[in-house]
Amino acid sequence: MSHFALVVALPGAAGDDVPGALRAALAPFRSDLETDPYPAYLDGAPAGIGCVAALRAAGLLPGHDHLTWDQVAEAHNRRYGYGPGDDDRLHVDGQGRAYFLSTDNRNGELDYHLIGGLFAGHFLPLPGAGADPRLIHPAGPAGERPRCDGGPRALLDLDGHRDVAVRQAAGRHDRWTALVDGLPPARPWPDFRARHDADPAGYPVERARQDHRAQPRCLAAAGTEEFAHWDGGFAEPRDRYAAAAREAAVPGHALLRLDGTWTDADAAPSRDAYLRAANGYLDDLDGGTILVALDCHC
Repeated sequence: MSHFALVVALPGAAGDDVPGALRAALAPFRSDLETDPYPAYLDGAPAGIGCVAALRAAGLLPGHDHLTWDQVAEAHNRRYGYGPGDDDRLHVDGQGRAYFLSTDNRNGELDYHLIGGLFAGHFLPLPGAGADPRLIHPAGPAGERPRCDGGPRALLDLDGHRDVAVRQAAGRHDRWTALVDGLPPARPWPDFRARHDADPAGYPVERARQDHRAQPRCLAAAGTEEFAHWDGGFAEPRDRYAAAAREAAVPGHALLRLDGTWTDADAAPSRDAYLRAANGYLDDLDGGTILVALDCHC
């Protein structure tokens, strides 16, 4: 379970009832939405299904690994008494593939959403637009440009938003560089984890964690509030690190387009490809389109 930022594009007419328009737009992507039954196919070999050990212990399956799905399905359904109409009955199709019937939403992406939430103040309004009543939840420290959770595209300063992200990323990179100046490079955690995986008894995982944390750069990071949860980043040069922050500033982890198409960084060929496409789409939107930043949970 985790939270992620979703940017939703709504038609200008949705301004009269943004919460209602969001509920309607997100309804097809609710994970609790039930659909008509469909086959949810099982992956892997028949001998690898979780119930096989219990079926063998009950004397319903042989001990070898050359099982067929027909054997497993027959044993499973007989052992648990599942008839033709039961939800948990295991089926086998004409091609010998096993499946359960499911009513889970195959397009499910979230179980709830909040406007702003953990990502409150995601957008930067244009200079002078901070008092416009069409902005969603405008707020900000006194003396600074306000932020908001959304509003008409024409009131949002997407390029200014990106510029702020560049300055913040460049400053963070500079502070990191100053912190670790003169310290040897740190080996990433996967190196230590691979050593543990190769010899779990000889190199326990706790020892691997200790060795990773004992590196000078990791110790330096742990002693600061800003970098206490350092993940090994900043290996990129300053300009590339800042450029990446610029690309990631406006799109959330996912984008719901006006036509109801959901795109996200996980389903795209790469995160960079998703960000390029999302930024291009957002930049080309009509000024009346309403953009809203959501905190979603899945």
